[in-house]
Amino acid sequence: MTSSSTGQKPYLAPPHDIRAWAIGGIATNVLICLYGQAMNFFTVGFGWSAAIVGTAMAFPRIIDAVLDPFIGQFSDKTNTRWGRRKPFLVAGSVLASVFIFSLWWGDSSWSKNAQLAYLAVIGTLFYISWGVYAMAWTALGYELTDDYNERSRISAFAGYFTTGVLLLNAWTYWFALRPVFHHGVIATVKDLFSQGLDSAHMGKVLSVAFTTVQGAPANEVNGIRWITSAAVIVALASAFYTTRNCKERFKQAAKKNHTPILKALSETFKNRPFVILMAYKLFQLFGERVFQGMLFYIGVYYIFSGDKDKAGALTGNAGVYACILSFCVLPLIRPISVKLGKRAGLVIPSCVALVLLLCQPFLLTPSAPYLLLVPLLVLSPLSVISTTMMNAIVPDICDLDELEHGERREGLFTSVTAFMNKLEISLSVLIVGWLVTFSGVDSSTTLQKPEVLQKLLWFAIGPGIFFAAGALVMACRFKLNEGSMDGVRKTLEARRAVNVSFDEPRDPVSSIS
Repeated sequence: MTSSSTGQKPYLAPPHDIRAWAIGGIATNVLICLYGQAMNFFTVGFGWSAAIVGTAMAFPRIIDAVLDPFIGQFSDKTNTRWGRRKPFLVAGSVLASVFIFSLWWGDSSWSKNAQLAYLAVIGTLFYISWGVYAMAWTALGYELTDDYNERSRISAFAGYFTTGVLLLNAWTYWFALRPVFHHGVIATVKDLFSQGLDSAHMGKVLSVAFTTVQGAPANEVNGIRWITSAAVIVALASAFYTTRNCKERFKQAAKKNHTPILKALSETFKNRPFVILMAYKLFQLFGERVFQGMLFYIGVYYIFSGDKDKAGALTGNAGVYACILSFCVLPLIRPISVKLGKRAGLVIPSCVALVLLLCQPFLLTPSAPYLLLVPLLVLSPLSVISTTMMNAIVPDICDLDELEHGERREGLFTSVTAFMNKLEISLSVLIVGWLVTFSGVDSSTTLQKPEVLQKLLWFAIGPGIFFAAGALVMACRFKLNEGSMDGVRKTLEARRAVNVSFDEPRDPVSSIS
């Protein structure tokens, strides 16, 4: 019997499955955040051209974006003793960790062609591997509940782990500048124990290792290599934990003829709510990524006149405060969904972001450097709200698709979403790289010409306003609501009761503990 016929609540996975799945988000975010640091480290740390780095970083995302839908549908059709998603979780996380570790071993003495080729090849291999893991992890999460509002809650629950990773990511560049990486980590460890366990001596060594002295040499390149080594261990641990402890609900693909990939892709783009959501995502991500990418250079060159340590410290502090704010807004996700609907979780962030960007000409000024905190603080929680709500909406769209076509295709929709996401990120990185180049920034010097700084400022603000306005328009056009989805869920439950082809637990659990 269906839950609707017996009066039971819609299916909700047991709490331990939800927790195990959410922990896997650590790997997703750690790996992609490390790659996201490439523009900053390769331009400022390695001294490579921003145009070269931007082009090289865009290429892998475009290649992977094209492959994503094929990988997603392949996962949907996969039948193994371990399920549809878990083989992809293991393979993707291991390979992505290997390639992200390899990324940072380029050399500034290489020719421009060699630099471009190295970043493009390693980046492509990384992005394909990470995309495999992210697709499988996201699709696994879509299966955790049929409840319209609980999907918002589960997405918000995963958001706590994402926010924690983003907090640490904000300090990556600052931490990579610590003297310990210039002196050498192994040499510092030897110094630490050179006088046994003398606490006074050990305290002095640690103080010197992690306290920056103005004008002292730094080695952020060596720093990011060590940081990545530690981070991939954490990523692999979280990925393996999810693989071992989160049970797949739809473990086997339905035994029927599946829609060919090109036809399936065509069907996804005929789904009107999905198309509007992807358009919103395009505007939202372009606005966020381009503006935040330009803020790094504005902070270093415009606000702090080339002082990387001060800019890094401010960014790190902003990351801490932004993450605190993000933690505070996450509990509001489900109430917003229940009281106002999921569309409100798209409209509200777009409105606030548009107002914020219109105010930037008055906030970004060297005479008041700490006003740089305002966009850094506000944009993070806004992104958390909109991204969490988008993640909660996609399972609703998967239900609509199943109702029309009779297949569970979370992998396909996850991959098409990832395709759009990576295409947008690729283009935004490319845009940032060329905007920095067109502004005339000379990475070989810390002091830039006044006209260069003015170009940097307006190249950040102008596109941001345009994309924020576009996101607001798309959010207002999104019409899917709880009432319509309740009817879809009941129809699907009745259909599944007649033709059971899913490995679904019999006793739904009604809450996350």
